[in-house]
Order: sequence, then structure tokens, then C-alpha cells
Amino acid sequence: MKRAITLSVFLLLVGLLLSSCRAATAQPTPTLTRSPDATRTAAPPQTPRPQATATAAAITDTLTLTWWTPEFLSPKAAAPTGPLLAAQISAFEAARGGQVRVNPVLKARYGKGGLLDFLRTAQPVAPSILPDLVVMDIAEVEQVVSLGLAQPLDDLLPREITATLYTFARQAGQFDGRTLAVPWVADLEHVIYDRERMSQPPSTWTGVVSQKLTYVFPIGAPQPPSAAGPTEDVQPVFISHYLSAGGALDARSRRLNLQEQPLVRVLGFYRDANEAQLLPKNALNIISLDDAWNAFGQGGLTMANVSARRYLANRDALPTAGFAAMPGWSNPAPVVARGWAWIITTTDPARQRAAADLIAWLVAPERSGPLAQAAGWLPSTPAGLDTWGASPYFEFLDGLLATAVGQPVGPEYAQTAARLQKAVAAVLRGTTSPAEAAQTAMTGK
Repeated sequence: MKRAITLSVFLLLVGLLLSSCRAATAQPTPTLTRSPDATRTAAPPQTPRPQATATAAAITDTLTLTWWTPEFLSPKAAAPTGPLLAAQISAFEAARGGQVRVNPVLKARYGKGGLLDFLRTAQPVAPSILPDLVVMDIAEVEQVVSLGLAQPLDDLLPREITATLYTFARQAGQFDGRTLAVPWVADLEHVIYDRERMSQPPSTWTGVVSQKLTYVFPIGAPQPPSAAGPTEDVQPVFISHYLSAGGALDARSRRLNLQEQPLVRVLGFYRDANEAQLLPKNALNIISLDDAWNAFGQGGLTMANVSARRYLANRDALPTAGFAAMPGWSNPAPVVARGWAWIITTTDPARQRAAADLIAWLVAPERSGPLAQAAGWLPSTPAGLDTWGASPYFEFLDGLLATAVGQPVGPEYAQTAARLQKAVAAVLRGTTSPAEAAQTAMTGK
């Protein structure tokens, strides 16, 4: 009886051992992760082989950067932008021996589900899904900075990257003395005029009024790009006019300093041009540069403000249009440049270094210049614009970019801009004099 029990126990142990071996053999093949969107499966070797160990180490060392960007500045953009950018990124990855990969994640430019909205909503509840770096509208960079997401770049980027930017681009990325963003592509506005009516437009408002030149530019309240933007704002051209009239924008902080006399000068020009019927009857309905372009294209106007991007794309449609700087109080008005900029959001040092390498690679003039041209934007560096070749218009753009300023910033700017736009509307409607409107804008009363 004991012998039978012993034999049964022995057979049971043998069965369990064989079952365990079969289970071990049937386990799934282990997978080594290369990147979030690309995995490689390696079959377990029968005996250890050196090359298998080396391959596993190489895959483990690969770093994949997650990059949030709008579609028009991505490898998925339509030709020629997308294929060109894809080639630039592939060259970057190859130059680093395949140890750094770039994973572009497309986001809407603005609004619900857009870049800023995703950053703001993900930060408190799902910080792990935040990207390593992002491309943002320069106008929204300040909000990213206020969230504490923008990482300092001064010790990460080669000095020549920021030193070779146009002045407005360098200043647009600086907050409290630190570089937190790097503009990649830019845009600005200038005048187009009917060459069949004049040889050259005047450079001052006095010339516009005295020569009775019809002129259209955005003067109504601009439409905010998203709900995150200010509900009331003033046009960038107003800032240009204000600065040309003697107003001040602090070069370091980019805070707008309100002064009564420059405001009276700008609002006085608006009143005089409106009373002389040089502005469109529905001037307050002109809220974008596209509106001004369309109004000019319909004929009957001598001058209009347009974006450089629109002129580059559609200048053949207006063969008799010339280009010139915007008139100002005593000299041409400086332009307020806009665009899109790089921000690093990761706090991991290794990822920060890799992200900075990518920015330096793509912002280099030999790559950013051709990319901006392909995308229909302007480069953020003079050397980038040089890659376009020589033409009178490109030389003109270089002069405007060299003297351009960035959009004003600061916690008080939204309220200031709203008061300025109310002053503009009151003067154009004839309900308030320029002096009274300027005083109200200054005091908020």
C-alpha cells in the first residue's frame, strides 16, 4: 500500500514538472519597445548570442521625442512643405545614428482640442501625455509660459541660434530675461497700392489725407483665434500706428506704455481719414487682413494693408499692385510681426538636450529658409531669408523684419487692448473726440 502511494506521488510530481515545462515553452515572445508607435518583437534565442544582446541594447537606448504641431508645419502637410520637412527630420535622425526619433502628433491650431487647450487641460490631470516639445502661435506663448510648461533654453541651445534671429524674434521668445521660445516662421503686414494711380504711396498720414488716398486696413475688433484668447483686442496695425506716433514698447519686457499724445495722434488720423471718406464706409467691419485684401481686389481703393503671406501666395492675381511700408505719423510705421515658435516642455534633462538639438537643426538657416518658403511663411533669421535668392520684394521684407517688433505682452495688456479698441470705435462712430477717447483709454473711465 505504501509502495502504491509512493509511486502515485512520484507520477504526480513528474506530471507537474512536464506541465510546467510546456507552459514555459508556450509563453508569449517578449517584446522590446523601440518607440510609442513602433515596436519590435525578438524571438528568445536557444543559446545566448552577442549580436542579440547588442541589438536589444541599441533599441533600449533609442529616445523618441513627442512633438505636438499643427498640420501645416508637419511632415503630413501638403507638398512641398510636408515632404521637405520629413526629409529634414529623417536627416536629423540619421545624423544621430538612429538613437533619437521624432514622433509628430498633429493638433488643431486653436480652439477646443487645439494646442493650447490640450496643454492646459492635460497638465493637471494627465501630465504624462504632455509632449517633449511643441510648436505654438507666438501670440499664445505667454500663456504657455504662465502655465509653467516652457523650459529655459539658454543653456540648451547654441548661442548662435538665438543670436542670429531677427530682433523681434529673439525678443518674442524672452520672458523675464530667459529664452523660453524660438520663433521658426513669421509673418507681417505691409501696404499694397495701385501703381496705375500713383508711382509711390506717401510715408506719412498727412500725405494720405492731403492726397485724398482711399486706404483700407483692419480697424475693427479682431476675432480671437480661440476661446482662450481675449474677448476684446486691438489690431496689430494700431500698435504699429501708436509706436510711429511716439508711443513706447519696452524692448525687454514688451509692456506697452500708454501715453496720451501718441494716442491722440493716431485717433486723430482715424477721424480725419474717416471724415474725408478715405476709409471704407464699413470700416469697423474690416477685422482681418484678408478683409482688406478682398476690398482692395474689388477695385476703387488706392491702398490696403495685406499680410506678406497673402501677397506671396496671390500677387499674380493683382499684377498692377506695388508694395510699400505702412505710413506713419512722421515716418513709416514699424510692423508687428507674428508667427510660430518652438517650446520645450519636458523636464527630463536627456529629452531636453535631444529636443534642443532638433530645434537647432530645424531652425538652422539652410533648413528653415527653404521650409518657410515652401510653407508660404517668412524665415525668422536674415540668413534664412538669404536662401530665397535676390529680388526687390525679398530685400523689402528683410528691411521690415529687421525693424519689426513683437506683439505686446503682460498681464495688463488684454485690458489695455480692449480700452484702445473701444476708443477707436468711438472715434469712428463720431461719438467721442480723439482727445476724449485717448483720455478714457488712459484712465479706463
